[in-house]
Amino acid sequence: MDETDMCSKHRGIRSFDPIRQVEYGKIKNNGGEAMQTKLTTGERLTDLRREHNLTLEQVSEQTGIVKSTLSNYENDKKPDINLGALEKLAALYGVGVDYLLGLTENKKHSKIGLADLHLSDDAVDVLSSGKINNRLLSELITHPEFARLMADMEIYVDGIVSMQIRNMNSLLESARAAILEKYHPKEDNTLLTLKAAQIDEDEYFARVVSDDVERILKELKQDHSKDQGSVAADAAAPSLKEYIESISETEGSDFQKWIMIFCKQIHLPYNKLTDTEKRWLIQISRKSNLLKSGTSQRGKHPRK
Repeated sequence: MDETDMCSKHRGIRSFDPIRQVEYGKIKNNGGEAMQTKLTTGERLTDLRREHNLTLEQVSEQTGIVKSTLSNYENDKKPDINLGALEKLAALYGVGVDYLLGLTENKKHSKIGLADLHLSDDAVDVLSSGKINNRLLSELITHPEFARLMADMEIYVDGIVSMQIRNMNSLLESARAAILEKYHPKEDNTLLTLKAAQIDEDEYFARVVSDDVERILKELKQDHSKDQGSVAADAAAPSLKEYIESISETEGSDFQKWIMIFCKQIHLPYNKLTDTEKRWLIQISRKSNLLKSGTSQRGKHPRK
């Protein structure tokens, strides 16, 4: 299989939690590696060719564009694609030139208007703000399991089964009370079972919705596992460990080595900094309470 056949359909995913704060910073910083909201022209061409089950040779035959040129287009090695080539490729794949250029995410020029989508003004503002990954949102709502997620949320929000749950809980409580009144038992297995069978609606639907979301996210994560912006779960730790081992053998103070590790983590090439920049970085870093806590405190406390 040609290397350009590698599927580039899915790009960019986010991560969450305390680590989420760091990753979200990357996302907001000009769409860094953590989040690519748009496909490049090359990625779009690769995806379209794969969708049409065509090889580079077949595309070359049908468009008259040399195979090596097509390969360069798909690998973004030749960003300045001439208009004639774009028009031929757009016609072959049945899309507009504006889609190939990344000016729109719609392959089909639909006549559906904004009013037909029945979105609120706030929703339109959010979608057009550029603050969220609309591509990821599109993948979410077009996932086969999304309809189930929406149905479960509607059932909970609209309280469709609230009455049934309350009735069932009341029935269980009545049975429990009848047993207590007639037999005066202690908390035996029967009573414990009746008590455990009662349903907390909020907890139940929180679990149901969580399961729905988990299924979707796992599949999306798998789809994105080979993306350029995705990193293997165990890739960072060995890399950092090897770097720490390498700098432990270099000359310099422990403080300088901590600065080198810090630069590595933020992708700042320490060896490309000037001596003046290094001195300033060290001087500024000395104000860090975290780094202060790791330095020796000997001789800094008055004798008793």
